[in-house]
Amino acid sequence: MDSVIPRIRLGLVEDNGLLRHALGQALDRDGFDVCFLSPTARDSLERIGTVEIDVLVADLHLGDGLTGFDVALAWQEVTPDLGIVYLTSYEDPRIVVGGAWPRVAKNSVYLLKSSVIEGTELAAAITRVAAHEGDDSIELAGPLANLTDKQMETLALLAAGHSNSEIAKIRGISEASVAISINRLSKVLEIPSHLTRNQRVHLARIYLDRAGENYA
Repeated sequence: MDSVIPRIRLGLVEDNGLLRHALGQALDRDGFDVCFLSPTARDSLERIGTVEIDVLVADLHLGDGLTGFDVALAWQEVTPDLGIVYLTSYEDPRIVVGGAWPRVAKNSVYLLKSSVIEGTELAAAITRVAAHEGDDSIELAGPLANLTDKQMETLALLAAGHSNSEIAKIRGISEASVAISINRLSKVLEIPSHLTRNQRVHLARIYLDRAGENYA
C-alpha cells in the first residue's frame, strides 16, 4: 500500500488583500496546505502556538511597525525548524529597516516578487526551505548593494528629507562627516559630476525608486 506524502503546511503574511488571497488560492492549487492568511504582522504573531506550519511566507513591509523579519524570528523562536520565505519587492532588505542590516531567519529564501514570472518560483522556494535547504543570509542585489550600512542609513535619512545637521544629530557624527558621506554616496552610486548641485535630489530619487510605492 502506497504511503501518503503529507502536504507542506504553510502560513502567509501579506498586507495587500488582493495579492494575499490570490497567493493563497494559487498555493492551494499547487498542493500546499494553506493553514492561514494573515493581513498583518500582529495577526500572524497571534497564531503562534495555535497552528502548526512547516513554512512561513512573509512580505517584509507590513505597514504596522513590525516587519516580515520580526515575524519570521518570532515564529522561529517557537518553531526552530520552520522554513521562511521572504516574498518582497525590495532588492535590498536594509530599505525596510532604514539602513541597518536586519537579523535574518535561518533556513530562509529571499524571493523578489519581480522574479516570480513562471508561477513556479514561490512553490520551489517553499519546497526548498521545507527540506531545510534554505540560506542563513541574503545576497544583495541592485544599485544599493555596494553601500555600507552606515551609508544606507545616511541615504535613508536624506531621502526622508532630513538636513545635514539633522542627520549628524541622529547618527552622532559631525556635519562635515555627513557632507563627506554624501559625496562618497554620489561616487558609489555613480551620479555624474555635473549634477553636483542637485546631489541630494538625485540621491533621494535613487533610494525612493528602490523603495517603491511604500515610500511614495
